[in-house]
Amino acid sequence: MCHWAKIARSAYYKHFDPQRQSSQRDERDKAKIIEIAQSNNSLFGTEKMTMAVNRQMPDEKPIYHKTVYRLMCINGISSQKTRYQKPKFKHTTPEKTAENKLKRNFNASKPNEKWCTDIY
Repeated sequence: MCHWAKIARSAYYKHFDPQRQSSQRDERDKAKIIEIAQSNNSLFGTEKMTMAVNRQMPDEKPIYHKTVYRLMCINGISSQKTRYQKPKFKHTTPEKTAENKLKRNFNASKPNEKWCTDIY
């Protein structure tokens, strides 16, 4: 019959069960996400929101972070992004330069006569 009507079998069977279990769970999760977002002034991103939802509903099956992302996008919930601030360094003292005693004369007449290091 589906072949005659030129529709997929999945579309035919989807017609009989439009309200799936996942949509009911999505409604519960959406309500919890909106509640958490309002209580935290939308500071949480996807990962923190996932942890918060899973902590507040320990009896339920854990929710996946991609599901949280999808529900946040559908409902227009996003975290407030902060600008990256470049660290400000204070240069207290200039680098110290050691006195040049060898004057680039590294050839020694005897062993252990001249020693050099790069640590000051």
